[in-house]
Amino acid sequence: MKNFLVTLLTALVIAAPFNVTAAPAVYQCQVISDAYIRESGVLDVQRDSPRVGQKFVVTKKTGEVIGDIMDPLKNPKVVSLGGEKNSYKVIWEQKSQDKKSAFVDYLNIDEFVKGKSKPFGFFSGSLLMTGLCELI
Repeated sequence: MKNFLVTLLTALVIAAPFNVTAAPAVYQCQVISDAYIRESGVLDVQRDSPRVGQKFVVTKKTGEVIGDIMDPLKNPKVVSLGGEKNSYKVIWEQKSQDKKSAFVDYLNIDEFVKGKSKPFGFFSGSLLMTGLCELI
């Protein structure tokens, strides 16, 4: 019994300096609607969009997005980590080829909404996708 306690104590002392880190908070999101803003300003909801039903994930701390819908987005900037009274917000800014203009994409997740599912809106030019996200 004494050897067991010594072995256990030794193992605890050796393992103590190693930090255990939790996995980063990650949102898994699914697209529910897909729409475009027409030249007239009217929202045109796409009825049979291939984007509807697709999923993507967002690493909350970095804003990195993984999924077929948003794979080309690089260098995210987390504007707000969200909370009980604020939305989680990420923007992406990419220069045009001629470097005279920019493209800005924006993801908003209403983190303050009660319950497991949080509504999101993703805006890219005249494209608007909406859906639900959950922390996994």
